[in-house]
Amino acid sequence: MAAVVLIVALAGISFLLFSARGPEKGQERETEVWWIASDPHIGHPSMHVSNNCLLVGIEDVNDYVEKIEGIKVDYAIILGDIIHESTASQFREKFYQDMENLNVENWYYILGNHDFNNPHWNENVLPPVDMTLDVMGMKWILISDHMGDSGSNPPEALGGTMPENVREWFVNQVLSSDRPVFVFAHQPPNQWKAWNENLQRIANGSELFGWFYGHIHAWSAAWLEDQVLAFSDNSLDWARDYAGVFMFLEREGGTVNVTLRFRDHQNHTWIEIPFQGKNVENISFSVKVA
Repeated sequence: MAAVVLIVALAGISFLLFSARGPEKGQERETEVWWIASDPHIGHPSMHVSNNCLLVGIEDVNDYVEKIEGIKVDYAIILGDIIHESTASQFREKFYQDMENLNVENWYYILGNHDFNNPHWNENVLPPVDMTLDVMGMKWILISDHMGDSGSNPPEALGGTMPENVREWFVNQVLSSDRPVFVFAHQPPNQWKAWNENLQRIANGSELFGWFYGHIHAWSAAWLEDQVLAFSDNSLDWARDYAGVFMFLEREGGTVNVTLRFRDHQNHTWIEIPFQGKNVENISFSVKVA
């Protein structure tokens, strides 16, 4: 099983992984920056469609993070609850239009428990996305909330269930991997019926190292079984938070260094979050890849 090394940086090393040092002789250095955000809830009754908190995050990424701070974001993932229980096509169009304004090479999304038509909970507003990405020798799994087989209740009431064929695909992708696995889901692992206690026990011997999620509208970061970083990016929210996380990746040879930094998009500032009893500016760790 690949080794994982935790380094918590308390202050003053914001760009440690992107310093002037070059790669070791005979090794090429790859770098990528990902923006991860969740829960914009476009169309929420408290938010007019023109006052879109997703756009607050996008403008910060484009106009402050890139133009002022000089950090070019390569890719983005939105972790669900994109549209708040609406059949209105204007909200879907607004989401696509806003994301097309984001200055990145490519972007992805997954569905959350509110991305369905209310009261017709068996109809998703956007197409569900369940896929894998090869990122610097790691396997990233993007998994959407689904209705399960009944479709009679909202996904939140069902604890993030999904059709059996999707669940089998997801479990197999996690447990059969010989590469480090990062899961990007809307639900936290301890609240998802598709990720039950028995499956958690089995996964302890797998290559699962990261589980990134939204849903709870709060910062949360913890090591599960000293192996899996379970991390919530707070939320873009519809009222107050406007928060997101940036994942800096650097690969040299068989090691990928991962650093997470935390952003207040509304005030254009990097912030600290609670982690292991302290407030930290970033969370850093390394994984071994082939």
